[in-house]
Amino acid sequence: MEHNASQQWSQIYTSSSGTEMAFPSEYVIRIFKGKYPRLDLDKASFRGKSICDLGCGDGRNMLLLSQCGFEVSGMEIAPEICQTVTRNLGNCNVNADVRVGTNDSVPFEECAFDFLLSWNACYYMGHNDDFNKHIDEFARVLKPNGLLVLSLPKKSCFIYKNCDIHKPGYAVIREDPFNVRQGEILRIFEGESEIETVFSRHFNNFVFASIHDDCFGFEYHWHLAVCRKSE
Repeated sequence: MEHNASQQWSQIYTSSSGTEMAFPSEYVIRIFKGKYPRLDLDKASFRGKSICDLGCGDGRNMLLLSQCGFEVSGMEIAPEICQTVTRNLGNCNVNADVRVGTNDSVPFEECAFDFLLSWNACYYMGHNDDFNKHIDEFARVLKPNGLLVLSLPKKSCFIYKNCDIHKPGYAVIREDPFNVRQGEILRIFEGESEIETVFSRHFNNFVFASIHDDCFGFEYHWHLAVCRKSE
């Protein structure tokens, strides 16, 4: 049976247990609130700037971003998820523009945003098997010199356990412990150098970080990347 991503994620984010936002990702908090030797974003510049969370889930990171001063927008795969996110954020007095779309068809205008966040999202391929289309879309909706913030699983991440190779660089998920990604095709990267090479068609000034954590039995291994759209 063909994987139905819209149906699977809708069941999670619109069920009775999914109608309240979880806490923001720890590393999204660190990136936008922290200060590091290789990454120190100008926090004072956030106010009034536009940001879109591509694959916003339940909206958890959008609430944080709004509190940082951003004008927030989001994208998700199904209308019922977007409605839930809009309602959740509205209950927190956050006015957000949340639209239905996919990584290869981002439903916003050209040069709409100063920042893009794609947290655990950009590598989902859906019915498209050309990752370059994702990069082209991200660049299209981001302003020149705009910032892209990414997280991508490492090859050793639990998501890819016993996966099949669809074609070079693309994996079919076979053992998702959450039974959401079964049969989904994901883009899989060899490491930071490949990420930089692939994204450099539109982006530069890459800064990388790494998560390598045994999270109570899950190999939570992730690449983090921050880069700028080429002018």
